[in-house]
Amino acid sequence: MLVDNNEAKILQTPNLSNLFKSATLNDINENCKILNSGFYLDSFNYFPITKNNETFANLFKREDDNSIHHFYTQDFYKNFIDKKDNFKVIKDSLVIGSSPSDNYFSNLIHFLPRIFFINEKKIHLTIHRNLSNKLRKFIETICVLRGIEISFNYLDDNFYSFNNCSIPEFFNIKKSIKILKYFLENILINIKVPEFKPKIYIRREDASYRKILNEADLISKLRKLEFEIINPQHYEILEQMKIFSNAEIVMSPHGSNMSNIIFCKKGTKIIEIAPELNNLHEKNISKRYNDIADSLNLKYQIIKADSVDVVNHSELSTKYINAKILKNSNYYKNMILKVSDIERNFNNL
Repeated sequence: MLVDNNEAKILQTPNLSNLFKSATLNDINENCKILNSGFYLDSFNYFPITKNNETFANLFKREDDNSIHHFYTQDFYKNFIDKKDNFKVIKDSLVIGSSPSDNYFSNLIHFLPRIFFINEKKIHLTIHRNLSNKLRKFIETICVLRGIEISFNYLDDNFYSFNNCSIPEFFNIKKSIKILKYFLENILINIKVPEFKPKIYIRREDASYRKILNEADLISKLRKLEFEIINPQHYEILEQMKIFSNAEIVMSPHGSNMSNIIFCKKGTKIIEIAPELNNLHEKNISKRYNDIADSLNLKYQIIKADSVDVVNHSELSTKYINAKILKNSNYYKNMILKVSDIERNFNNL
């Protein structure tokens, strides 16, 4: 069976502590432990297993992820031992990782902050093949600004064997936001975007679920209230962050584009349009933007919408989300806003 080690055990055991190096951001007093050895890793959980079958759940479990318990089952261990010698080998790389479903929230909050603890000036970065070109370009831009020359290695949905490689720990959401805001707010000062109105509505028209089906009625109302209508797909990542940082009111259907509220200034009003959810796990996921808003002193409110079945989900959705969940969960359906709700909630904007 795999053995798990907490930070105290790492510090007390030379053979374990020697597997790690540490990086520090002195200006914000934040540290990062980096596993620097040979290890096995899958491209979904990014949960490293050393060559001696040891793990470090307190360092490599994402804050909102409950899926690593299966690593400690007898079935997993037997399957892992049988197959590990046939895993594809990757050498001399740093695993930044990225969401296999290219989820922007996960890429921004879980994976991206690791970049800022890279001290080398030339490095191979390992990411998932599904990461969008826009986010690859964003990573390249950040590394260029930090004087780092990079090339990419790409993962598919599989287990891999990493030799002489490194992987930084995952951070909690509060620490991730602190790191991102420190670096990117200085960069955003120099980013030029068109002049936008202080009220913005973020469309979700390119998504495969949680779109607002009667959005034309909503947009008509919002334009009369002097809202700017924005499709984030038309802007580079740094431009999106800049747009949010200049806003006074942000309205959006629930979705990962709302991750950019971490760049909003204190007191910005955040209005989230979301479905009614019953599953506890989905409720916990859906409240993430409320939690972020509270932690950053943003003014948050939510407008509930009715749910409507999606006829055809995207290939990525059907690949990574259980078919029963896709069918039954409101989280993966589209939405309709009642006209009365539009009038009642928006008259004071």
